[in-house]
Order: sequence, then structure tokens, then C-alpha cells
Amino acid sequence: MSSDTALAAEPPTQGQGASFTYDAFLSYSHQDGAVAAGIQKGLHRIGRRVGRLNALRVFRDSTDLAANPDLWGKVTDAMDRSRYLIVVLSPRAAASEWVNKEVAHWLQRRGPEQLLIVVAKGHLRWDEATGRFDPDLSDAVLPVLKEPGVLPGEPLFVDVSGDAPWDPQARTFRDKVTDLAAPIHGKSKYELASDDVREQRNFRRLRRAAIAGLAVLTAFALIAAGIAVWQWRLADSRRNQAETNLRIATAQKLNAQAQGMLAGTQPGGDPRAFQQILAARTLTTPDEGVLYDAVVDRASTLKVITGHTNEVWSVAFSPDGHRLASASRDRTVRLWNADTSQQIGAPLNGHTDTVFSVAFSPDGHRLASASRDRTVRLWNADTGQPLGQPLTGHTNSVGIVVFSPDGHRLASASDDRTVRLWNADTGQPLGQPLTGHADRVFSVAFSPDGHRLASASADRTVRLWNADTATPVGDPLTGHTDTVFSVAFSPDGKRIVSGGGRGDKTVRLWDVVTGKPVGYPLTGHTEAVFSVAFSPDGHRLVSASHDATVRRWNADSGQQIGAPLAGHTGPVKSVVFSPDGHRLATASTDGTVRLWSVDTDLPLTGHTDAVNAVAFSPDGHRLASAGSDHTVRLWDSATGQPIGDPLDGHINAVTDVTFSPDGHRLASASADRTVRLWNAETGQQIGAPMIGHTGAVSAVAFSPDGHRLVSAGYDGAIRMWNADTGEPLDPLLTGRNALFSVAFSPDGAGLASTDDNAAQLWHDNNGFMISVPLTGHTNFVMAVAFSTNGHRLATASADGTVRQWNADTGKPIGEPLTGHTGAVGGVTFSPDGHRLASASADRTVRMWDADTGQQIGAPLTGHTGAVTGVAFSPDGQRVAAAGDDNTVRLWPAFASPGMLCAKLTTNMSHKQWRDWVSPDIDYIKACPDLLIAPD
Repeated sequence: MSSDTALAAEPPTQGQGASFTYDAFLSYSHQDGAVAAGIQKGLHRIGRRVGRLNALRVFRDSTDLAANPDLWGKVTDAMDRSRYLIVVLSPRAAASEWVNKEVAHWLQRRGPEQLLIVVAKGHLRWDEATGRFDPDLSDAVLPVLKEPGVLPGEPLFVDVSGDAPWDPQARTFRDKVTDLAAPIHGKSKYELASDDVREQRNFRRLRRAAIAGLAVLTAFALIAAGIAVWQWRLADSRRNQAETNLRIATAQKLNAQAQGMLAGTQPGGDPRAFQQILAARTLTTPDEGVLYDAVVDRASTLKVITGHTNEVWSVAFSPDGHRLASASRDRTVRLWNADTSQQIGAPLNGHTDTVFSVAFSPDGHRLASASRDRTVRLWNADTGQPLGQPLTGHTNSVGIVVFSPDGHRLASASDDRTVRLWNADTGQPLGQPLTGHADRVFSVAFSPDGHRLASASADRTVRLWNADTATPVGDPLTGHTDTVFSVAFSPDGKRIVSGGGRGDKTVRLWDVVTGKPVGYPLTGHTEAVFSVAFSPDGHRLVSASHDATVRRWNADSGQQIGAPLAGHTGPVKSVVFSPDGHRLATASTDGTVRLWSVDTDLPLTGHTDAVNAVAFSPDGHRLASAGSDHTVRLWDSATGQPIGDPLDGHINAVTDVTFSPDGHRLASASADRTVRLWNAETGQQIGAPMIGHTGAVSAVAFSPDGHRLVSAGYDGAIRMWNADTGEPLDPLLTGRNALFSVAFSPDGAGLASTDDNAAQLWHDNNGFMISVPLTGHTNFVMAVAFSTNGHRLATASADGTVRQWNADTGKPIGEPLTGHTGAVGGVTFSPDGHRLASASADRTVRMWDADTGQQIGAPLTGHTGAVTGVAFSPDGQRVAAAGDDNTVRLWPAFASPGMLCAKLTTNMSHKQWRDWVSPDIDYIKACPDLLIAPD
């Protein structure tokens, strides 16, 4: 049973008891959908009387149950209104949580008397001794039916495994369905078969009578033709409407399921969720919010790499970052292009059991792999050919192998409780095994200078060794309360990071010299930590866990960075940084390797106090931020890295910042009552501060031609400045109270400002500015923005709403945009004018359809304090926000199907379409550039 269902409203079968809506409920795995459909069709037809739609009323989930938040409640309600339960058994059904849950519910509520069993595939074997199906010989039996005493005795069942394609017209299959139908009709099989034959004869007699009557009706054909055409058109219209309704309902179901998968509340995972969202878009009008949520929530996922046929245990980047190597339970090592995600050459075969570990040599020309087959193997990384003979000596599984920094040695760790060193050029062992651990050794790492080793063990310790003398260094590092699965050195060699098992769940840092812990254990994972790694610069850590997530940490402060990276549907066994530190690769028991961008959702940090405003440069390559720490900062908008030193000069909080239209200058406003100009390339201040305001300056804006500046302040004044000379210009406009925001109209002829509960539109009237108040907000209006065409205005208010206005007439457009739960302090239009972004004290940014007023997707979260400002990039693809948590954050502002297609390797298979979408809707290829996955 799955959740992709739709409830139909057909009247109950007459004469079967008024308390039951359905005669039978069909429980099955959706991989057995063809069998269930054939059974349903047969039950509808066998014994059907002339004039009746169906002989029996049968509930089948793929056609009868609508996607609903209370899915299980709908299922149980349908079961409780059914007289019989027919369960279709197969190995796939045996693995289905839904089918087992349905049968368990039936047995608890109704007992086994009206339970009918059909075998679609596999075997059932009854064990008289235990009074149950033999669990070892019955691969099709459900867990609930394996329990002794659940069934009073061996039940009769119908085996249709050899009756594909399960057509009720086929004699053998129809005979078996008659076996099922007879007890439901309350008749013997002979009686029902006889009735069925009689009804078929009646039908044939009626058909012959109809043919005879047709001759009589021929005379009326011309008259009826017009009526028939009209009826045909009506029927065709209804068919089209029904098809449209089916497509809409299916798309809604697909989107709802996908959202559940992405939220982790339903089984599946990113690839299936992405596939379903894309399929939904092909069926009906796209749901932009669902697509946007999928792109934003999984912004860090670059690519899902598939090819291994079993669990993937290890992944490694080549030194140049352009290749990946992965090791799998399928006994192979595989090479991948890290830029295109395409496999390079054939799998590297040779190991005879699970390959647990793989590592590149420092020059990138060799690979080493370690296996459960107790060997280490070396490979030519360019040709994929083995180098020499396997390295033997370990007496149990080898869990990890690593190269020394100079590439001339290898270290391996094993379940035999030892670490071994090898000559990587000859394959010969170096000295005796390193012994001392009291249990299996899971991990080993060389220090950056190659003179030390660290090892991690199930004995709950980390040990340090002299890699040159093979002798222990100091005492074991203790603190973990369970197995230590992974260990790694920092790039400077001064620290070690380790990850603990299920009873520990922590990441720990150690001082290499003293052996003492550094800070407190890093907590957050809910299961064992299998892999840890430092970033190339040593300032970040990553950890991979059995909880299917990867977490990022600040290696200096121990604080978690961003949200966990979620997407794998199984434990994550390995995680590594790319050599440039901008990507991660992960390996999982879900059979995939994933590539992640670790920069996309990280906050831009550097300000030491609240960030009050943010602005993109006209080319989109830079960001400027204004901080309460008295500075303006510049950032590379692609990498999030700071550009140059902070711009110092203000002696109080910087409240606003903006680029000139040519991008060469910056203007900043400050609570120190000044406006300042800066060279955006050098960071040098241009000229003297612009002085004139008698209170804090809250906002500043360039005119479209770049030659004027306008500023607004808490002194209630709007001032004009010559942006080339810094001299004041007329006119001077005064508001009634403190002004919070000001903006030039796109044509430069008008202004908009905000104060109290209203915004003001200022128009140039023969050299005099006249204002038009925009009233409607019920609290301070904090921000104002023009659309790019100048015909609309948006305002943001402390009343928690955003409003739109006709900038030509001053009239409101539509209803207020509601959703924020705190004051809205920033608002901006996208470059195309069709979207709005708003920033709020509720710690979120929200995206809106400016044409409909509808919110697009879920709120953008991440800031831990009020969001004070927001800006679109010039291409409309990104949105930046400033927060009083001292950070700037970036998100995608736009989502396209191509962004999801880029995260997939194939389109849905035809079988997946039938199972996930609908067998009644023709297949549609969602990603034109991807192949269709094989069934």
C-alpha cells in the first residue's frame, strides 16, 4: 500500500448489508499493481448482472484513495467499511510496511475469517508444528503472518504467479478469481460460475436483440445523428475534463509526497522527490512553491552519482580535485569525473569481498584500496590496471588504507587490532605491525609531515604512533564512551579530530602535543559518527553519520555551521573535502556518492555587530554590507569570501549602503549623521563626509544616472547631494517624523520615503516636490522600494505586512501580503518586477509573487536574529539578507526544472512512472537531456 491514492464515490453493493460500503478491500504492494488491477477487474465482472456496473464493490488503493494528510485514517476507514480483505502476497509485499500494517489492522479488528490470500510471486509454506507460515521457506509471507497463532490453521490461498498478464478474460485466471469471488458473493464456486455463464448468455441475447432492433432504428438515424454528435462532444468534453482532473489530482499527490520526503516524514529521498516534482510539472500548471522549496532546501547538493550496485563505503578526491574514487560492497573501486559526474572507464575489479576504503596517492597516479578480503591493493589511477600483487599480512578485514604525504608509504588498519605500514613502491611490509589497541582498529591517518600516525579503535581510544620507528607516542587519548570510528589530522598537524560510535555520537578535538581534549565534544548527530575530516584551511570540520546526515563545524569555535546536509537515504560512511575546500564528497549505504557545495548556505561572517543592510553591485559579483560595528564590508558574492579590509571611517553604526549605477562607488549612511562615498575597487573614502543631517541617517540612494544622492534621516529630513562633488543640492524635504527609508524612482523624477504609518510619494512639479501619502499600514513603515518599471511601489511595515501601491496614482494594489509574524524591515522587487522579497524580525525572508500576492514556497530560514535588509542580485537568481546575528546570508531566488534535473542522473523509468505517478497516464520525459532509467 502506498499513499498515491484517490477516493471514488460508487454506491455500495446492494443486498450485501447496509453497514458495508465495500465488498472487498485489496491490500498489495504497488509493484504488484498489475496483479491487483486484474483481480479487481475480475471481481467487477464475474457474476455481474445485466444492467449493473460491477458485480462487487472493490476498494483498490491506486484508484480509490486521495492523497490526504490523514492517510492512515482514510485507509483504516475504508478497511472498516469492507466485508472482506484480499491481500496480494509477494516478496515485495513482504517488505512493504503498508501491506503488513493493513493486514495487522484487519486481524486485530476483524480476525482471520474473512481474509483471502493471493500469491502473486514467491512461495508460501505452512509449518504445522508452529501453526504459522515457515519464515525460512516463505519469502512472500508478511511479518504479521509469521507469528504463531495468528491464523487458526493453514489458510487456502490462490496462486496467480504464473497467470501474467492477469487478464480476467483468460480462462485459468478467471477461474482463480472466481475462487475469490464465491465466498464474497456467499455462493459456492459452482453456483457463482453458473450464474456467471447465465449472465453472459443473457448479455449475448440482449446483444442479438439490439442488433435486430438496430435495423428498426436505422430509419431514425438521420434525426438521431445530430443528437449523437452533440452527445459525443459532451462525452468527449467530459472525458477530457476527467483526464484533466486526474492529472491535477496526480500532480497534487506527487507534490505532497515529495514535500514529505524532503521533510523526512515520508519514505523516499531527494532523487525520488525531485523526480516526482518534475513529473508533476509535466501534468498540470506548475506549483512554483514546491519547486522553489526543493531547490532552496537542497541548494548544497550538486550531484547524485549512481553506478555502484551495493553500499558505497568510501570516497576520495584526486589531488587536483577533478576525479573521485569510490569503494563499494559490490567489490569494486570506481573512478568518476568530479566535474561531470560521469564514470571513468570500467570498474576496478580484483577484490573478492567488500571494499571498505580507497585513497589517491599524492601525485594522483595511483590508488590504494582496502577490503574485507584482508588485502590492500594498488592500482594505476590513470589506466585502472592493478599494480603488483595484493598486499597481504592482515589476518582480518582491512577497513582503511592511506598514503603518506610523500607517497612512498601506506598505512592500513584492520579488525585484527593492528596498524601496518607498507612500502608503497614495492608493496613490502615495513617493520612489524603496530600493536596496542585492545579491539578492532577502524581508522588511521598520517600527520601532514608524515612522521606520526593516529589510529582509532573499538577500544574507545585514539592512539598516536611514531611513523618512522613504529612505536607509540604518549598515552592513548581517552574520552569517547564508545567505538571511535574515524580520525584525522588538521592541516597544520597540531590537532586531531575523531568521531564516536552509537553510544557516544560526538565529534572530539585533541591537542597532538599534550593529548588533551580541545574544547567540548561537538554534539548534534543522533547516531554513530563514521567519518570526520578537516577542511584544507583547517578552520572547518565535517562529520558523516549513521543518521544519514553530514554536519559542518567551525573547527576553532566548535559551533555547527548551517543546517545538516541531508539527502542520503542511508548511513553516510565517508566524507571528504575537495582540495580547494569548496566541495564535499560523501559515500552512503544507499549506493550513491554525492557531491555538495559547502559554500552555498554558509553565512558571510566578519561583522562584529548587527548587519543593517546589504546591496549587490550592478554586475552581481560583489556584495556590500553595512554594520553596526561602524564598518562597510565587501564580499565576493560567488564564494562568500571578504574582499579587502573593512571600510572604516564612520564613528557609529552604518545603517545603509548602496552601489552607484556604474558599480565604481559606494555610498553609506550612518547613525553618526553623515553620508560617505567610497571607491568600490580600492575601499578608499572619496572626499569628505557629507554633513547636514541633525540626526542619524537611516537610508541613502543613488539617482539612476549616478550624479545625485538622496538621504533620509531620523531628523525627518530628505537631503539631496551632488554625488560627484559631495555638495548639498536643493530641495530639502522635511517629513513629519523620523524617516526610515528613501528610494529614487527609476526615471529619477520622483522619490518615495517612509515615516510613521505611511509612505510618501514625492513628485517633481516644476521644480517643487509635492507628496502623496500612501496610508493603510497600522504601524511604522520601515522600507520602500520601486519596481524596475517605476509603476509599482512596495512598502514594508512593523505591522508585519507588505503592501503594493500604484506609483502613478498612489492607490493600493490588492490585499496586504501577510505571513510574517514579526515586523517587516526590508522589501525589494526582483529585476523583472514579478517577485518580491521581504525581511522580517521573525528571522525569515519570504518570497512573493508580486502579480498575485501569493507567497512562493516556505520562508527562507537560517538567520538566528531579526533580518534587517534584503536585496536581489541583478540577474534575479539570488537573494541576500542582512541580519542582526552579525551575518549576511545568500539563497537561490529562482528555481527552474533544470536545477533539479542537474541533480539527477536519469529520468524516471517507465516502471517508476507507473508506480509513482499513474498507470493511467502516458509517460512524459521530464528532463530532456537525461536518459530514461531502465526498468
